[in-house]
Order: sequence, then C-alpha cells, then structure tokens
Amino acid sequence: MSLDTILGEVKSERVYQDKKWGHKVDDSLNSPNDWVTYICNYASKWFPGGFPPYNENVVEDFRAKMIKTAALAVAAVESIDRQRDTHGKPFYQNSKSTAA
Repeated sequence: MSLDTILGEVKSERVYQDKKWGHKVDDSLNSPNDWVTYICNYASKWFPGGFPPYNENVVEDFRAKMIKTAALAVAAVESIDRQRDTHGKPFYQNSKSTAA
C-alpha cells in the first residue's frame, strides 16, 4: 500500500473524528498532557495481551487503531495551529519565548 493511500485513510479518519466530536470546545482545552494521554490510549486499544504471532484479526485491529492514532495526532497539531491563528499561541505556552 502506498504512502498516499495510507495518508488518505488518516485524512478520512480525521474528517470523521471532526464531524463526530468537533473541535471548538474540546480541542481548545486540551493540553499536551491530554493529547499524549488520548494518543497513548488509542495506540494501545488493539493489544489483546500475549506475544506474537497474532492472528489476522488482531493485526487488522492494530492497523485500524494506528490510523485512528495518526488522525488523533493530526488533531493535536490542528489544535495548536488554530490556537496560534486565533490567540497567537496555545493557551499552555508561556508568554515569554524561551528555548526548551
């Protein structure tokens, strides 16, 4: 499967998530800690326990959850960009610009 096909799946999932959940309320209140928690939660939902080899259903569930996880990471980036566009910076960013 090509990268373009996979990215198309991520985009389709992101559109679905945005239609289902929106972003005006939830995304504007999510801190980086929240986003990482959501992403880790999605990324681990597929795990049935045990060790490989996994059956085909588990592998397909893993793939589907990775598409959802990638779309959720895109939502986090969109949230940062929306906050920058609206307020100049995310609500959780210091007023002063300092190196990390």
